[in-house]
Amino acid sequence: MSITIPFIRGFALFPTLSWFARRGIPVEEALHAVSLPRDMVAFPCRPVPLVQAAALLQTCARQIGPDLPYRIVSEADDLEIAMLGRVGLGTGTPREALARIIAALPFYCSHEHVSMRKTTSSTIVSEFFSHRFDPETTHLLLQYAATMIDRICGMTGAARSRFLKIELPAHPEFGLTHLTGCFGPDIVASRSRGLSILIDNQIMDRPFGSCARDRLNGRQLPDHNPLRGDGTLAASVRLLLVSMIEDGQAITIEPVVSAAGLSARSFQRQLKEEGRSFSKLLAETRRSETQKRLHETDVTIASIAAELGYADQASLTRAFRRWTGSAPRHFRVQRSP
Repeated sequence: MSITIPFIRGFALFPTLSWFARRGIPVEEALHAVSLPRDMVAFPCRPVPLVQAAALLQTCARQIGPDLPYRIVSEADDLEIAMLGRVGLGTGTPREALARIIAALPFYCSHEHVSMRKTTSSTIVSEFFSHRFDPETTHLLLQYAATMIDRICGMTGAARSRFLKIELPAHPEFGLTHLTGCFGPDIVASRSRGLSILIDNQIMDRPFGSCARDRLNGRQLPDHNPLRGDGTLAASVRLLLVSMIEDGQAITIEPVVSAAGLSARSFQRQLKEEGRSFSKLLAETRRSETQKRLHETDVTIASIAAELGYADQASLTRAFRRWTGSAPRHFRVQRSP
């Protein structure tokens, strides 16, 4: 199976960023430290590398404590919780909310997988990440997910502890002792890299105390393509390159390789197996983004050249002539209504 860059929509980090802001932690500095866009709040649906989002959580947990994900989610407002606020609200029960979140998940996170199985008296909710994170990061990400599920169940008014049993990968240094006061004594270390939660059906099918309006209004899920794309590394590289261009980042291969979680050699080898190369993908992305900007904006050609990482306007013009046989200015005039 092809290894691809894992992505998550930017708004999934909003509860974390809000928690930081309330405690006086400089948000922009925290984002910059892990190479995430500082203006993320302005573009909530922009895909960001999951590896860097996880690094934000890991870095801060090492400073604040291993129960940081629980604190973030348990103290957040319902509307700050990305998937719960945008998708889960408007449903009537925890089961309905989780079913809707599961259906929407491919549009919001490329490598997170959640399933739900009902038995006679209880329901098993399982979750894992298909990207192989280190044990510490895996623990923190799944702790965050478990707390969100607990929050959903808590919206029914059910008292703590709301889980019959929870299996969670242990933190490599602290184990699970820091979470016994959060989820109760029935928490054990998972033997796998995944999360498993056993919930009484009476809680899963219990109506919420108050039901927010249906934010989908009976419509289809939001108009985004699944973040995994066609499942190739090349497609995920192009998605990251577009995001980096929009963020004004210098385009080099190193951060792209890092986001994929591969060695540079393995990264190049897999692209070659797909019949692609990083340089060709960058050229293709620059071409499509140039045409998009010429067609959809009035930005000067010199500014477009700077945004796309060209040395100057002349360099962009030469490249554009190779692509299309005409100058950018002529292309813009021809496409004008």
